[in-house]
Amino acid sequence: MQHCYLTSYVEENMRIRNLVSSALLTSVFLTACTGGEQSSGLEALKAQYDFAVPDTSSITKVVIRDKKPSSVTLERTPTGWVVDSVHPARKDAIEVLLKTLGEVRLKNFVTESAVPEIEQRMEVYGKWVEVFVGEERVKHYIVGTETPDMLGTYYKMVGAELPFSVYIQGFNGYLSTRFFTESTLWRDRTIFGLAPAAIKNIEMVLPQDPNGGWVITRQNLEQPDGPLLEPASAPEHWSMVDEKFKAVPVNDPLALFTVVKSLQTLKYEGAIIPTDNVWAKKDSIFASTPAFELFVHTVDGQQLRTRAYYKKPEGQQQAADGTVHVWDPDRFYAELPDGRMVLIQRYGWRNLLKLRKNLVKKTIEISNQCDLDFILLVYDKKFNRFREIYTNPELTMEQVDGMMKGRIVANRSAGVAKNIKSKDKIPKYKKEYAREIV
Repeated sequence: MQHCYLTSYVEENMRIRNLVSSALLTSVFLTACTGGEQSSGLEALKAQYDFAVPDTSSITKVVIRDKKPSSVTLERTPTGWVVDSVHPARKDAIEVLLKTLGEVRLKNFVTESAVPEIEQRMEVYGKWVEVFVGEERVKHYIVGTETPDMLGTYYKMVGAELPFSVYIQGFNGYLSTRFFTESTLWRDRTIFGLAPAAIKNIEMVLPQDPNGGWVITRQNLEQPDGPLLEPASAPEHWSMVDEKFKAVPVNDPLALFTVVKSLQTLKYEGAIIPTDNVWAKKDSIFASTPAFELFVHTVDGQQLRTRAYYKKPEGQQQAADGTVHVWDPDRFYAELPDGRMVLIQRYGWRNLLKLRKNLVKKTIEISNQCDLDFILLVYDKKFNRFREIYTNPELTMEQVDGMMKGRIVANRSAGVAKNIKSKDKIPKYKKEYAREIV
């Protein structure tokens, strides 16, 4: 009788038998050999490490909390998952969570001597996870810390006797980092999420470059206080205007509408939370002069503002010309309309920051009666702008180069251009005539 039962157990649970320590196997054997309670003892053991929910599509709610206490509630709705019943959730984070809930498997049993330390760490660093299907709570367990080999994670059912080491097949790492309780980390990273029909106008302010700012509006230029031009999806109904609300000619009107549409999908890279080191500097960063400010005025009267601030680079980063970056060339800190602190990528904002320079037609104001053929424009390719305009018909490009060289040498000697090194080359300029530009 005893032999038959043990043989059956081994056949059905080959992998588990190999994981169990000799002491635990003996305990299971003795329990199984006592009268008519054979199967119930084994089922009770399995129930302690049955953490997975095979059908994750049936999950309706997940609650995660820790000892701080912090907690977050994730709920499935007809329109998608939401965070704390209010904010849309990150699709990528929800997908990872559901995969974890559905594919977690037993990796190893825990030795008796290790149990006290594991449970102590769970009590301090653990995440309590509740999984619901409909209104029924189907799982309730604690996600603990990583195993010593960093390839597993300690889990324990609430009310169970033992913790277990678990893993996901094909994933080499631990799972505890997937169960965060900061609600902002679960929220969708879209900044505005506004369709063109919801927007009245957009304003970019560049404190370091006042002439580089711009305003895009859907208002009727002849009646600024009148009805909005419709439809909002028509590019010709959007205009760039100056501070007096006069239209600014642009060479690509469709690009204006592209900027307007981008506010529906513009995202930040990641949220900054109190456990991040830079959080302690949040107030001082927000009190500094911003790199730029973007204001969005909606048709229902709201003003949404996002401010970006310069960020020190990670380590020493050099530009292509060998100069060391004072500020991170790829990222800014930013304050979102709701006050949260985040990281944004410069690349995602590149078109907005250079919009005026890229779109505004280059025109020349002629204050005298000289022939346009004799207006010499000196164009700096590096900064995409005209550095000098000369009306002297006798001035040659060689003379201009000499003037520029002398100016740089003088600035270097006076310590004006701190970033100019003695080995720096004199920049090259392009000669253009007015009629080729206008």
